[in-house]
Amino acid sequence: MPAALAAAIALSLDQAPLWWTFAPYVIAALLFHAGTNVLNDYYDYNNGLDRAEHGDPTHLLPRGEVTPRFMLVSGHLYFILGISIGSLIGIVRGWEYVALGIAAALGAYFYTSARFSFKYVALGDVAVFLLMGPALVAMGVWALAGSVPIDVVPVSVPMALLVTAILHGNNLRDRVTDRAAGVRTLAGVMSSTAARWFFAALVLLPYLVVLSLVADARLHPLTLIALFSAPLAWHLSRRVFDRDADLLRLPVECAGLHLLFSVLYVGSIVGAALWL
Repeated sequence: MPAALAAAIALSLDQAPLWWTFAPYVIAALLFHAGTNVLNDYYDYNNGLDRAEHGDPTHLLPRGEVTPRFMLVSGHLYFILGISIGSLIGIVRGWEYVALGIAAALGAYFYTSARFSFKYVALGDVAVFLLMGPALVAMGVWALAGSVPIDVVPVSVPMALLVTAILHGNNLRDRVTDRAAGVRTLAGVMSSTAARWFFAALVLLPYLVVLSLVADARLHPLTLIALFSAPLAWHLSRRVFDRDADLLRLPVECAGLHLLFSVLYVGSIVGAALWL
């Protein structure tokens, strides 16, 4: 969805987008995302965070469905392929684009790694917000349009907040087991109450940002369509304060909110660019 947002923003600019760059940009982004998740699973398993009894459907290693070596090798392969494919954009956007793309890839790589991990020192939320929000969207607009307007950053913030909510919801659910394993996530560093309030802020603030961007004329009023997803955000924000609620599927439900909001948000930006 951040890649789709980049395309929507590029479509709304005066210059015609260079559309052939979109495919390598999206493929590289997906490969970096896949590599980050695979290596995260590998190191979480090695460090005793992921266990079969946790019941998370994404935990393939504890259930023996794949081997640690497969995860380690394939995770690194994703990053190698991502850099190779993304570098094709440098043909038209220059070495600066390739250099910043590699820097972003390294940021994703060190989300969870052997020597240093953003996730394990309570910086995972910050890394995800920046990489899956402003950085990814800006790199896409740059690939397509050749420049990055200043409005790209605030326009990317609502989706960046929601993708961070997916991670924070996961860490809020795993707060006790992560702390027992010695892993310092932001949810674990915070008190239980503060972590829940932070989650509520992550899922509700995007709507205030959209309202402010429309009021400031940075977005067309048509983007208010994204507010139709607000009831789901309100439901999730209330549910985390229910101490008896099962939070096992909270990350999946957050991903559903992110998808619904993003489809409405991106669709309305495209609609404003094409028909209004």
